[in-house]
Amino acid sequence: MAEPRYVIIHGHFYQPPRESPWTGIIAPEHGAAPFQNWNERILSECYTANAHAHTMEGSVVHVRNNYEALNFDFGPTLAGWLKSHGKAAYRAMLRGDQLSAGEHGGHGNSIAQTYSHSVIPLLPERDRALQIAWGVSDFKHRFDRMPEGIWLPECAADEDTLASVAAAGIKFVILSAAQGRYSGPGADSRGAGPFRWNNGELGLDVFRFDTDLSAHISFDDGLADGAKLAHRIAENALSLAPGEAIMIATDGETFGHHKKQGAAELARALIMLERRDDLVITNCADYLASHPARGVFAMPAPSSWSCPHGIERWRSNCGCRIDPNTSQEWRAPFRAAMDFVKNHADATYDRFAPAMVKDRHREALNNAIPLLIDDNAALREEFFVRYKVDDENSRDALLRMFEMMRAAHASLTSCAWFFDDFGGLEGRIALRWAGRAVELAAELAPSIESEVLAQLREIRSNRREIGDAATLYLSLKTREARGRI
Repeated sequence: MAEPRYVIIHGHFYQPPRESPWTGIIAPEHGAAPFQNWNERILSECYTANAHAHTMEGSVVHVRNNYEALNFDFGPTLAGWLKSHGKAAYRAMLRGDQLSAGEHGGHGNSIAQTYSHSVIPLLPERDRALQIAWGVSDFKHRFDRMPEGIWLPECAADEDTLASVAAAGIKFVILSAAQGRYSGPGADSRGAGPFRWNNGELGLDVFRFDTDLSAHISFDDGLADGAKLAHRIAENALSLAPGEAIMIATDGETFGHHKKQGAAELARALIMLERRDDLVITNCADYLASHPARGVFAMPAPSSWSCPHGIERWRSNCGCRIDPNTSQEWRAPFRAAMDFVKNHADATYDRFAPAMVKDRHREALNNAIPLLIDDNAALREEFFVRYKVDDENSRDALLRMFEMMRAAHASLTSCAWFFDDFGGLEGRIALRWAGRAVELAAELAPSIESEVLAQLREIRSNRREIGDAATLYLSLKTREARGRI
């Protein structure tokens, strides 16, 4: 009997850090009504809906945890919020990975994500390494294992990004069929590969998702009828050679938030696919373990899944917009202002941290995330003993510097540049966290707020009521730093 074909469906689940860095509370987001904010609305429509997706088959009601069948990543900022505010969804996510690992020889469904959802090719080498290290550390803290793969925000990648991922010991990434150059066995099919990328002693596998099927789910009516979706997936998978895999990748929020019946229809499709003898639903790590790469991948230029101009959407007025009557001339100076804040945080940390951790400050920073997401006293004591930080004042100062660095990186979250204007919810998130980073850095070094404001004053919004970025920055910081939301 011929080997079956394989199906991998990946969901990229993410929300930016919407909570105020001063109060920890998410301000009311009126567009999310009747919910208080978008996190709560999407929790109901998607994250919890996929934890116990309901489908009908005649008089039989099927209730399933879709995370047991999806290949998935949950962004660290979202996972942290779910742990406190969406416990059922959080437990289902962990359970899905645990059960899938048991069924697939230790290869769980979940993969990591770089920590702050910044566009990795736009970062210098030390920040690339830090984002990957934090993402891996957060994953290990939640899933109690090393991730085999990692999701690159916006699927943004270049040669240096892949090298940083490989250097961290990660086995694979996921990119679109339109990115890079695929060659060798399997390149001319619609199969997922994997394909091997090499650069000197560094190597990495690349899974290729099918853009047509993914777009059918994301932007068309693919989730209107799970039975029809299952038929279409099967039809495409069976066009491949025996043993090959077809892969779909989309924002996880598609399954229930963007497509209102998405969780239920995904569950219906999964049930129908699982009943077939000629197809196997699996995850990337399990498939890679039994199907090593035969083809080759090369990355001649930076690229992403959501900008045809490479990675320009996150640093220039490249033409990517939703409303054609808006201008994105704000993107480049906004990026420069946030980079200015982040670079100042770097300089502050590099100046004051080495004396506290005996010149192991970069290593300590790379390993600091568990301290910021878990207030376990024993965890902190173990960290400080490892790095020989005995003085209580030094411990407190070091923790605040770690928070400064996390805030600075949060100001670079990709969604701040994705939309048409910085005055939306996403741009406000970047400004909040930049303000917090500036504030924390000022505890140790002269404040740069006047320089930041000078840069922000030159950035004009498309929305008359917003004015310039400095006005918005001051409004957010003045209100929220005083405990108001």
